[in-house]
Amino acid sequence: MPYLVSSIIAIVTALIILMTRYEADDSTITSEIERAKSMFTTIDGFVNTYIQSGGDMTMGDTINTETYKKINFATLYKDGILFGNISKENILKVNLNDNKHSSEETDKNKFFESQLQFPNSNIIWQIVPIVIGDKYKDSSGIEKDISTSAGAGYKIFVNFTNNPTLKNKDSFSENFFGKEVCEKTLFGTFLSDGIDFDANFKIVQRENLKDSKFVCIVFK
Repeated sequence: MPYLVSSIIAIVTALIILMTRYEADDSTITSEIERAKSMFTTIDGFVNTYIQSGGDMTMGDTINTETYKKINFATLYKDGILFGNISKENILKVNLNDNKHSSEETDKNKFFESQLQFPNSNIIWQIVPIVIGDKYKDSSGIEKDISTSAGAGYKIFVNFTNNPTLKNKDSFSENFFGKEVCEKTLFGTFLSDGIDFDANFKIVQRENLKDSKFVCIVFK
């Protein structure tokens, strides 16, 4: 009898630990997703402010375009559109000088490469405009040229490989961001196989749906 009682206690204890851990994990993923969702919509708000202030959303060929005059995070920072708690240290891939105008920056022709990492976050974001000849393949493999039909818009690359909570459930996280934020909230096109932008800042796609990276195309 004591053995049976102790066995029951052990089983109940294990279940309590398991349930507590599940609830904690569930709470953590929910919190991280909501936080990332807030960043996602905040970035779209930055873009709206850029447009309303007369920012250039026209397409270019990226090779000959003055990138500091187009939509990207370095430009948004230099134009004073990003929040006050975002410093130049949060703008990755380029070196910025707060005492210089965009046109005077040493890295002004690398602005399209700039990425944003919000303070106290490990998610990487990158935005670039839709450019001439921009194409992507849909889920059926059909190639679509968004530069001929989209009008003004931008592409956002999201990389949460450094966020262990989201990465541990990357398939769920990608799907949530893609369906709930990119498509439903921003009315964009979600590319779960979008993994990067190439040298001309066009979308790079690879058939891997669980890599904690994706691209969203947002039309304005």
